[in-house]
Amino acid sequence: MNILGNPEGVFDLNDSDKSVGSFLLSVDICNILQVSNNDLSKIEFERINGLDVIDERKLQKLWYDNLIPNAIPINKSSLDELLLMALIRKSIPDCIIERQIRISRFLLDFKLTYKGKEIYIEFDGPSHFAISRYGHPKHSPFRKKNIVEDKTGTEVVNWAYWIQRCEKNIKVLFDIDQKGLGVLWSTNIHFGDFVFENSAQIIIDICNRFNAIGEQGLGCFYGPSTKKRNNPEHPIVQKIIENKENIGRLLPKGFEDKNYWLPNRLKRL
Repeated sequence: MNILGNPEGVFDLNDSDKSVGSFLLSVDICNILQVSNNDLSKIEFERINGLDVIDERKLQKLWYDNLIPNAIPINKSSLDELLLMALIRKSIPDCIIERQIRISRFLLDFKLTYKGKEIYIEFDGPSHFAISRYGHPKHSPFRKKNIVEDKTGTEVVNWAYWIQRCEKNIKVLFDIDQKGLGVLWSTNIHFGDFVFENSAQIIIDICNRFNAIGEQGLGCFYGPSTKKRNNPEHPIVQKIIENKENIGRLLPKGFEDKNYWLPNRLKRL
């Protein structure tokens, strides 16, 4: 199974709390990859609503193939990590960012230092939770977190792929009283696909760290246009309504209240 479905929505680095999507603006790519417009001259952009955009998967392939001159070196990073780094620079300009930090036998994606407080960030894609082309997840998503925290005394934050890429979630890293956001818009790996028997609690624990759980649960993650965002409705919602997908794909192992996990359009099914 492919991890990502068809691209949906346009992301905007300058309006990240409201904009959700897989298409990246050319001006944001310059910021994310630290390049100039000239370095993007050979990219074939699509035109959406009068804007030059490209599917982030296509951009990542170009970057991995060294086809974008002067881009930040790959260095075991993903485009998601560079996008987060651009968000951090924009949201908390005084934050010190260190990449690929080795602690014992582990590499952590980021170490952030702000106003004297340090935290580590580990971006967790779908392969950390579900069977993928890499096989079965070998360990609990919190294994690295627990070992590194025991060794260093410094918090490790798991930034899972359903935690929205936005300023609110950057700010909540250092101020838990802030409200964060969760969102799903194009993934093919759903909560019901997770392999761990306590998957529901894992998801809730990660969401709680970002203060991202809605008043009625996690159904708002699926859109459309929830919490004043332009998040597209995930295509699986309509497929479930048409009996082309099983509603169980949205319900993780260990769940208790079905409606806590479902968007409004599915709660009456």
